[in-house]
Amino acid sequence: MINKQGQGTIQVQTQTQQLTPQQVLLVRLTELPLNDLRERIDKELEDNPWLQGDLSEQSGTEGSDYETKAEDSAYDGTSDGDERVEPAPTSVLFDDEDDGSQRDSNDKAEEHRRELADTAESFFDHLVDQLGEYQLTDHEQEVMKYLIGSLADDGLLRIPLMQIADELDIYQNVTTSPEELERLLVTVLQQMEPAGIGARSLQECLVIQARRNYQGEARDQMLRLFLRYWDDFTHQRWSRIQQLMKLDDLALEHLQQRIQRLNPRPGGSLGGDHSDNHVVTPDFIVEVDENGQIQMNLNEGDLPRLSISPDAEQELQMPAVTVSEREAMKYLRMQIGNAKMFIDALAQRRDTMLRTMWAIIRIQRPFFLEGDETLLRPMKLEDVADLTGQDISTVSRVSNSKFVQTNHGIYPLRWFFTTAARQNGDEVTIRKILQALKEIVDAEDHRHPLSDERLVMMLRERGYDVARRTVAKYRTQLGIPESRLRRI
Repeated sequence: MINKQGQGTIQVQTQTQQLTPQQVLLVRLTELPLNDLRERIDKELEDNPWLQGDLSEQSGTEGSDYETKAEDSAYDGTSDGDERVEPAPTSVLFDDEDDGSQRDSNDKAEEHRRELADTAESFFDHLVDQLGEYQLTDHEQEVMKYLIGSLADDGLLRIPLMQIADELDIYQNVTTSPEELERLLVTVLQQMEPAGIGARSLQECLVIQARRNYQGEARDQMLRLFLRYWDDFTHQRWSRIQQLMKLDDLALEHLQQRIQRLNPRPGGSLGGDHSDNHVVTPDFIVEVDENGQIQMNLNEGDLPRLSISPDAEQELQMPAVTVSEREAMKYLRMQIGNAKMFIDALAQRRDTMLRTMWAIIRIQRPFFLEGDETLLRPMKLEDVADLTGQDISTVSRVSNSKFVQTNHGIYPLRWFFTTAARQNGDEVTIRKILQALKEIVDAEDHRHPLSDERLVMMLRERGYDVARRTVAKYRTQLGIPESRLRRI
């Protein structure tokens, strides 16, 4: 119908997908790492009297053997038709000789962590608060928060900017570039307090502090030492440094005293040292035995075994005659239904977690066997989704905040998602180029450091066809100064 002003009403039929309460619950549980899941279960037990948890039958670690031998053919990054990763039946592992001492130790560590968290300002929050001092767009604010969250315990940034750009795109749906990250890192993060925050190496950390905290001849001496004689400094060759810098004994002593006032771990002063106030709890445990067999377990820590209260069935048989009794019975059925839904969602979460981790192991099998990050294969969320038959969003939720303990250390799952580059026409990860670049610079003659043009040529000799601008970008990500600053 058209009204007098010529405006009409048009009916449009659209189809939207709505998640069921079960699906919403599964999504929320899948996102949670182990420690947060424990809190969520405790809250559910507190809110629902018909849900009970048996601590005498804890979940512990669940998992199964992966592939059998190291010489087996590994996944090449492509999907074979309808092939899917099907985790083997899981089994609960118990240690009858466990006297609870390990659990007591973990409880004490957790209690200590919470005490520190209550009394100390958060490392992350302290830096985020400083963002208000800069005129940043909403987009820049979001990027800066991710940069801050990527800092290591000591306040240094050890993740290449290209990898951070990829992670922002994959996990936060934020489009940025290494160039923008470089600009924000240098002009914002590295300008924050304490001095040295956001440096990409110890050398850059000390250079930032020297430039900010000292002036005149003292500043010049320190910069000369850190930029020209870094190798001598790291090897404590003070006699050689004194000779090269033409310092008398008193001047050398003053230089050493100033250096002692610098902080190689600027994040430690803000409580950023995880060794005291943060314990990373792995969600998965992957082990390789001497025969090259890989076993993966889902770590469920001290999570209780959940079940419906045995009194529930009896209560449901009670007659409901009056209005209040019928309302009570309705509420009872709702609570029991919620308890069953929660237990089912936990079981689905467990299966989803196992499927995702199996796929990651299958694709990145060489790394789990050897521990060499240059063996990592290009991997996207789509690759894992194709192997598991899951949605990309599901893979993203599993990977975003979970950790895996391996024979070679503890890693966030998102670390295994790597960008593709090319070597002699074959796909490799960007990390291989970074590793090759670092090896070339480490082996150079420090009296005649290699220019970026020469680095391009040497990388091409290894099969990496990269531009000079790209080499300069990778060199910056590794915290390697330009050639004139590397000359001794």
